[in-house]
Order: sequence, then structure tokens, then C-alpha cells
Amino acid sequence: MSTETQTPEAKPPRRRQQQRAIDTRERIIEAAIVEFAARGFEAASTRAMADAADAKHTLVTYHFNGKEGLWQAAMDRTVRAFTTKQRDRLAGLHGVDDVIKLRLVLEDFVRYSAENLNVHRLMTHSSSEASPQLDAMVTDYLKGYFDLVADLIRSCQAKGQFVEGDAHHLHYLFIGAATRIFMQSAEVTRILGRSPLEPAFIDSHVERCLALFFRDLPEKKGRRSV
Repeated sequence: MSTETQTPEAKPPRRRQQQRAIDTRERIIEAAIVEFAARGFEAASTRAMADAADAKHTLVTYHFNGKEGLWQAAMDRTVRAFTTKQRDRLAGLHGVDDVIKLRLVLEDFVRYSAENLNVHRLMTHSSSEASPQLDAMVTDYLKGYFDLVADLIRSCQAKGQFVEGDAHHLHYLFIGAATRIFMQSAEVTRILGRSPLEPAFIDSHVERCLALFFRDLPEKKGRRSV
């Protein structure tokens, strides 16, 4: 009985086509994130996105049904992905003290901000004025996450471990403190002589941002002798 040497078979044509379609879709989404971040929704060009993704313009409509669908995909890839990750992280910390939970959530946010500058640029464009995109961003992506963080802030305030004030207001203050230095990284590099995107700088920035808002427990402070 003769035996034949088996060699790895090439992927079937249909499978190769499916993989190419997936790869093209991914490139278009990444290009869309950059384009929306640079120009905002109204000024963004789907043709520029297609060119940047090295794809035919008709594929934007094929995969996303136009600019609105592509914006939705960009938000899912960025904002929804982050908030979902944060929710999952908190679910895994069930039973852990709220102060620790909040510190971890805020630290994750700072580090994510340093690694994903286009996300903040995209959101800045979307939130600068009233629009359907802003409504969708708040309702579908942000409101639940902001409420979750606000609940943690209030819990930490009740323990005397977070600065007093409206929880949502304080959250926005933290966002500003955490992200601005990354958004102006070129200017900061010239002023400080080092990039705020360096790992060591990010570590330091995390600690300084947290220190602005968290307070020590009373028992950790110096006590008066009786």
C-alpha cells in the first residue's frame, strides 16, 4: 500500500477571502479612529479612511453602511471596549474594599489615557457641541460608567478617603488632571525635557493624580498624645 507525504494544505479560497475581509474591516476601523480623532464626525472623510486603510471606498459602505456605522464601530472599539473592561475588572473585585476598587479604576484610566491619545481626541470632538453622536456617546457608552465611578467616589467619601464634592464633578476634575499632560505631550516634552509618555513618567503621574484626590484614613495620621 503506497503512502503519500502529507503537506500542509493551503487555506481554502473562501477562508482566505473571509480573512481578507476581516483584515480590511479592522484596518478601516483603525483608520476611522485616527480620522475622527483628527477632524471630528462632520469633517471626517470616509474616503480618507479608505485610503489610509488601503481599501476601496465602497468597502466602507459594504462593511459599515457609511460614516455613521463607522463612527459606531470606532466608539465600540475604543470607549465601549474600555468601559466594558472596567466593569469586568470591578466584577472580579467583588468583596474588595471600595477605596481599592476606585484607586485601581482610576489608575487604569490614567494608563489607558497615555496609551490611547486618539480616544480622547475623538471624544473631545464628539462632546464639543450638541449632536446625535454626543447623545449616543452619553447614553450608550458613558452614563453607566460615570454613575458606577460616582458611586465608588461617594463610598470613599463616606469613609473619609476621598476629597469632598459632587462625585461627577470630581470625576471630571480627575479626567482633566490625568489626560491633559498626555494630550499636550509635545509641549510638555519641551518644557520638562522628557516625554510624559515614558513608562517611568506615567508611573509617577499615576501616583500624583491619585494623591490629589485620595485622603489617608484618620488612624494613619499622626495622633495626639493623651
